[in-house]
Amino acid sequence: MTTSTFTLAGARDGALASLILAPTVVAMGLAFGILAAATGLSIVEAMLMSGWINAGSAQMTTLQIWADPVPIFTAALTTFAMNTRYILLGAALRPWLPNAPAYQSYPALFVLGDGNWALSLKQFQTGKPDAAYILASGALLWLIWVGSTGLGHAFGQLLGDPKRYGVDFFLAAFFASMVVAFLKKPNDALPFFAGALIAIAVNLTVSGPWYIFAGALGGSLVGVLRARAA
Repeated sequence: MTTSTFTLAGARDGALASLILAPTVVAMGLAFGILAAATGLSIVEAMLMSGWINAGSAQMTTLQIWADPVPIFTAALTTFAMNTRYILLGAALRPWLPNAPAYQSYPALFVLGDGNWALSLKQFQTGKPDAAYILASGALLWLIWVGSTGLGHAFGQLLGDPKRYGVDFFLAAFFASMVVAFLKKPNDALPFFAGALIAIAVNLTVSGPWYIFAGALGGSLVGVLRARAA
């Protein structure tokens, strides 16, 4: 059985590794802060939303359907649909943290995001599962996300659209590079291609963000079937 740890060294490594994602998180936080201000949220409301939900794509989508009165059910359903992938992200990490107590694993999972999940999974596959790695990498990105939301809200008109600098594409490029790093054999790419094709098909046929969950689930199932057939 894999035994996980919770060390200062793991926290340091996680925080340092997450810095590669900082430019993208800043850009997205600024963009969300600008959009939140334009929607009518106060700076406190915008920062609380970023701190509590901590999901950029879901927050952006929610603001697009914002109205007076707020469509609570629609907003909640949208957030749920876009974040169902975290069920799979958490499940993927579980085998690496079998003995992590709740007071370590739950705070780490609260600040879990797409970027530090990929970093953590790659780190754990080297034989160094450390819950502090997830916590520190996620906590640092969480602080940057909330802080840049406030800056975007306060100074958005001076900054302009941060996407014009192209940093919003960085996350996609980061994940593409991580996929290559995960590949050890030619057929290891099959789950990734299957997930991408399923996501595209669902996006073209079903309205809403369900393609995210469908692609993740489909790719995972293909991976399981491939492993059993091996």
